[in-house]
Amino acid sequence: MAERYVRRRMTDRKDGRRLRTISPLFQLSPFTMLNAADAASSFTDSVDAAPIEAWLKEKRRAGDENMAVLHVVLAAYVRMLALRPAMNRFVAGRFIYARNNIDVILSPGGSGGADTGSLDFTVRFQPGDTVADVYRKIGARSENLKADQSADKLERVAATLVKTPRFILRAAIGVLRWLDSHGWLPTSLTDKSPWHGSAFISDEGAFHLPPVRRSLNELGALPVTISLGRVRTGLELDKTGQVTEHKYLDYAVTYDCRVADSAYIGSAFRYFRYFLSNPDALEFPPDRINEDSL
Repeated sequence: MAERYVRRRMTDRKDGRRLRTISPLFQLSPFTMLNAADAASSFTDSVDAAPIEAWLKEKRRAGDENMAVLHVVLAAYVRMLALRPAMNRFVAGRFIYARNNIDVILSPGGSGGADTGSLDFTVRFQPGDTVADVYRKIGARSENLKADQSADKLERVAATLVKTPRFILRAAIGVLRWLDSHGWLPTSLTDKSPWHGSAFISDEGAFHLPPVRRSLNELGALPVTISLGRVRTGLELDKTGQVTEHKYLDYAVTYDCRVADSAYIGSAFRYFRYFLSNPDALEFPPDRINEDSL
């Protein structure tokens, strides 16, 4: 499939292009819902974990020993964006933009110390990536992080800011938000930021916790957060009245309702749910990749 060429305009950003042909009501929504908190909607859902666990068992037996639920979830989300690209939009400076890339911030869990630094990292994907591509890219990114002994630039900026008097800190954050609304933050900061990307996906199940409904940050351009819970076991009655055991993967989603209407968002997450229930479909590239509006 040939890529569509879109000429960059003055109102576009480094990380996205401003959408001009979407519904006028949606173009007005950032002016009527001024804050991410106003526009944040959320829901929780569950899928049968049996297909995922069976598929993972097969892959691990074939040699992919580190393949995990998180890889399947991430591949399902990337595939959802290939089919429903409006979920990769974001709001900045009262305008709606289509993000140029699929950049997902991952919080896979770790030591969990109260005073530890951020364990989050960003991985870039392509709409046509398969679950094998996702597995490979996460592994490569993890190895790069282990090899990089230099201090994180975002951490250094934060360390400098917190040492300043409170009134200076508030002013500095205000300047950062103003720069961000115009797309003028340095790429060296936004590439490492947990608030700039297509989605933030966290694995609360790594800490044996249920999923939590994460908020959308005012600083940054993050349209979706997904929190994964632990795989839980539930008891249900079957058609014959016998008690049967089922395993479920719970997750919570928070999204910016200014990026698309409810019908579109609902159809997007039906795709997400379908691919979680059919991980074998993620082994092949998508039949089509849809383009967002201009």
